[in-house]
Amino acid sequence: MTRFRILVSDYDLTLVDSLMDFYHAFAETLRSRVGTSLDFDTFYRHFESDNLNDLIPGRVDKNDFWRLFRAVYSSRFTFPYGYTSQFLRMVKSAGARVVIVTGRYTHSLSIWEDLRRFGLDEYVDEVYTAYDIDLMRGSEEYVFDKTWLLKWITCKHGVRPCEVVYVGDYTSDLESALKAGVRFVGVAREDGRRKILEENGAKAFRDLLEVSIFLFSDTILGLPCNARQAP
Repeated sequence: MTRFRILVSDYDLTLVDSLMDFYHAFAETLRSRVGTSLDFDTFYRHFESDNLNDLIPGRVDKNDFWRLFRAVYSSRFTFPYGYTSQFLRMVKSAGARVVIVTGRYTHSLSIWEDLRRFGLDEYVDEVYTAYDIDLMRGSEEYVFDKTWLLKWITCKHGVRPCEVVYVGDYTSDLESALKAGVRFVGVAREDGRRKILEENGAKAFRDLLEVSIFLFSDTILGLPCNARQAP
């Protein structure tokens, strides 16, 4: 048996490479709200340093911007990372449930369609999106806040927060895990984004292969739970 009973994973940029779809959704939202767009290089510099908000003019409500962004975010160029299938299969083989959560505001069926197309659906037990939070009358403290969803999943399956590991790529994922009291493991391919997660107190790795080595080692027992990881 594994050291955890449920693995909750973020979707975009964690299990799948959806960077180009992220860029197109951001550019489309910028055109809609501001009337201008931006080139990929400018977007990527701000993405890597977690400063995308700096590209949104002050006159634009940022919550409104990100709500529209996550509604237009869709899988056009998305594909799974090289080790995703092996990673999910390993977790399932160890007896843990796999639950995917995403900040996209879309029906969970659209994510299931992706998973079937990628041949990943057999390794996933449940999928929840930001749309489901509204359907279940949950709440978000801010856009992309998954705290309520993580607590709901924990309660639904009757497990303790310490028995849940959340894998994500963004500081909002880390913050949600901290508030929900579950263990968090970060994964970010970009050095800058990984450094930001580490500076905020998270264990962070370059890819899912490194994450899997960590998850199935005794080192995971050192991850705090029911308390903030950051100082």
